[in-house]
Amino acid sequence: MQILEKSFLFLFVFGLSLNCFGGPNEPETQEVLPVEEEIPTEILMKTLESGSNFDRGQAAIQLGSRGITKAIPSLRKMLIEKDPGLRAGAAIALGELKDKVSSSTIANLMWSDTENPKDVYLDALTRMKEPSVVNRIYPLLEDDNATLRLQTVDALVQIGNRSVGPQILTLALKNKNREKDKTFAMALGKLNVSSAESYLLGLTKIQDETPTLAASYLALGRIKAKNASDVLIRALTLPYDKGKENASMALIEIANPTVVPKVFDVLKSDNVESKMYATDVLCAIPSKEAAKLAFGILTSDETRNWGYAAKIIGRQKYKEGKNRIEELLQKPSTPERDNFAEALGWIGDPSSIPILRKVLLSGEKEGPYGSAWALGVMGAKEAVPDLMKALDKGDAKLMVYALEALGSIADPSSLPKLKELLSNRPKMAPQILSTVALIPTEEARYLIEDATRSQDAEVYRPAMEEIAKRKDKKSVPLLISFVNSDNAEKRKLSYYALTAITGQKFRTAREWNVWAKANP
Repeated sequence: MQILEKSFLFLFVFGLSLNCFGGPNEPETQEVLPVEEEIPTEILMKTLESGSNFDRGQAAIQLGSRGITKAIPSLRKMLIEKDPGLRAGAAIALGELKDKVSSSTIANLMWSDTENPKDVYLDALTRMKEPSVVNRIYPLLEDDNATLRLQTVDALVQIGNRSVGPQILTLALKNKNREKDKTFAMALGKLNVSSAESYLLGLTKIQDETPTLAASYLALGRIKAKNASDVLIRALTLPYDKGKENASMALIEIANPTVVPKVFDVLKSDNVESKMYATDVLCAIPSKEAAKLAFGILTSDETRNWGYAAKIIGRQKYKEGKNRIEELLQKPSTPERDNFAEALGWIGDPSSIPILRKVLLSGEKEGPYGSAWALGVMGAKEAVPDLMKALDKGDAKLMVYALEALGSIADPSSLPKLKELLSNRPKMAPQILSTVALIPTEEARYLIEDATRSQDAEVYRPAMEEIAKRKDKKSVPLLISFVNSDNAEKRKLSYYALTAITGQKFRTAREWNVWAKANP
């Protein structure tokens, strides 16, 4: 294995380590692979000049990712190398380094280089974020490669130059390919081209239940189309589920309160998805009218819609509905009781806390989850003992809700229980330690630091991650001890945590030790 190939092994392993945490279900034990030290920057600079073509290309990418600007002159020269891999590596590195001087050359290569795919150079230009090159990019929206078209949309959005909106609309109006219409709808919506309203409304006339139709609904919301309300409300009632979802998001983004009565009528539908998306709209658009209409349902015998109504009342913070919601929450026969508990959390009246505490520990199938969430949102410190009892109920889902609530309340009195739980349920370490990390005390820091000393990767990995998130300089001495550890993975994780805390970007133990001596 070549030396630069070894350096990439850690990137793969580290990526796995940060994405292997599951929920309350206990995952299989993850294999801990050996982790190599990264190559010092000075060696990469030498490799860039005199290594093999493969190593030069990989060195270019690494130097770019490290932000080593002194490599720019050499990288610019590599753009005219005969080897396509060198041109590609140099382009990506220069994009990462934001070398705008080379943007025009890279844009030219995107259209002229037949040995490298266009997406390589498009990726480089996206990283560079140079507004002047968008005129060279947007024509790719017509490309036959669907993946490249989507990448082009992303590039235009990230670069953020909306001046090409009219040109994109001109291309869209000439297009006769329904699949490409999706790309144009996405681009026009994300770039907020308001003049595209008529074009987008035209796309919705073809009810073909395709991604193009769904993208058109979403784009109408993004441009806040004034004449799209009826089209979007009707979409909530149609069979196409993705269309319903995107139409609801569009109505929320447009946020026109005059649509409330018509959207409310959708709750009369027999389709569960239609009612769910209509409820999302009625929750998100500020409207006392929506809350009053919902309260009317709670005082009727329309029990099948009580859960939706409770959600609307809560999200609209309609205090006049609090007593009725409390009354129904306490009845085991009430459907969707978790929605009622959550509604009380949104309303936020402390007088609801005793009822929520009672329901939390009731052992019933509905109500405890929403109650735990509500108590956390309300910061109910008096409920901490109840939330700790909920951790012993044996209900994995309730444990997750209770942990989140304890994190929101952040009361130090929960730390002994959390420490005990970590010892008994190490596979839940990510959830437990994220809760501990929200408690701003020295005891919480000690608990997390102690977890880093564990020999169990499922415990020390999230512990290292939480130390990095807390950015507490008091943890630096501990991390430096791991820099010199025999555990290769802990050593590498400590580098990333130290970078998060100190802002330094060293990649070897030697560099961190030199820094530590200079910064006692």
